[in-house]
Amino acid sequence: MQLKIENLLTDLIKFKTIEKNKDELRKVIQYCYDYLKQNDLLRIEVFEVNQKWNLIAKFSKEVLVYFVAHLDVVDGLDEQFEPILKEGKIIGRGSLDMKGPSSVLIELFKNLNDRDYPVGLILTTDEEVGSQNGVKYIVENKNVHSKLVIIPDGGENFRIITKGKGAFHFRVKSKGKSAHGSTPWAGVNSIEKIIMFYQTLKEAIIFKENLDDSNHWYNTINIGKIEGGQKVNIVPDFAQADIDIRFTEKYTLNEIQNLVSYLAKKFDLDLEILSTGNPVIVDTDSVYFRKFLESYRRVIGDVVFDVEHGATDGRFFASLGIPVITLYPVGGGIHSEYEWVEIDSLYKMYELFYDYVKNL
Repeated sequence: MQLKIENLLTDLIKFKTIEKNKDELRKVIQYCYDYLKQNDLLRIEVFEVNQKWNLIAKFSKEVLVYFVAHLDVVDGLDEQFEPILKEGKIIGRGSLDMKGPSSVLIELFKNLNDRDYPVGLILTTDEEVGSQNGVKYIVENKNVHSKLVIIPDGGENFRIITKGKGAFHFRVKSKGKSAHGSTPWAGVNSIEKIIMFYQTLKEAIIFKENLDDSNHWYNTINIGKIEGGQKVNIVPDFAQADIDIRFTEKYTLNEIQNLVSYLAKKFDLDLEILSTGNPVIVDTDSVYFRKFLESYRRVIGDVVFDVEHGATDGRFFASLGIPVITLYPVGGGIHSEYEWVEIDSLYKMYELFYDYVKNL
């Protein structure tokens, strides 16, 4: 079994499934479909949304637990799509995020062939660019209500994520008035408008008394990209910036969105929402969560809980009130030139999920 997962992962890494390679996104889903259809009990649906490909596999209409994974990756060097096996690790783009966990799930669902299990598998190809044509579309259009969702996309070394921050990604555009750089009073600096907006927003959502939290469980804001101006001696008449807010469960998405909208209007900026998500909180009293902990203790050992600062596709299920469990196998280097996953831990994850599904 371990060798099968290893071979499956090396095959998946070779697909250069970055956002611009539309054909590779289609091919990787086709590959997964061909692999999964070896299990005659599975009902498999493959569909495309705006050139992003998705797959849903299940045994019957009733699904109590969905497993969710994405097969797209961030851009990388060509050599990163040639997997390397070294010292019990597989090194390559997406080995941990998240073609390694995807390999576990695909192999698991292929092998659940003795009865109709109340579980489903969702595979998507646009998580790294916001999930608008993947999980978000599926949640809104495919009736995927369940009692629990498991997403092996966070919580390294089998730490179970019990809380995840919400996300609000947006773009602001600023119009000004050009003038010579030596007479700035004759113009309106569009970049300065964005800077003043950003500083005001930062002061409104980050409270200094929270900053000593060792887990960094407080709101954050990052201006990730800013563009504007023509040259040093011209007052810029146009600028835009992409901004990333992460917020804790003390705040709602509506509160964050209303605040950003209010300040954008105050500083005369045009607002474009890029991606949003609610905070994720696990219902630890859920019977399905407790059953998962039983399997975890049998297969892994003592339970370790943690929080997640990055957003996952769990945010879309959280908006439906569905609890989400997130955990990773052993690995590291996500989005770096040395991304890796431990092969033994992939098999351990397989054993964990197999035990859980068998005991549902």
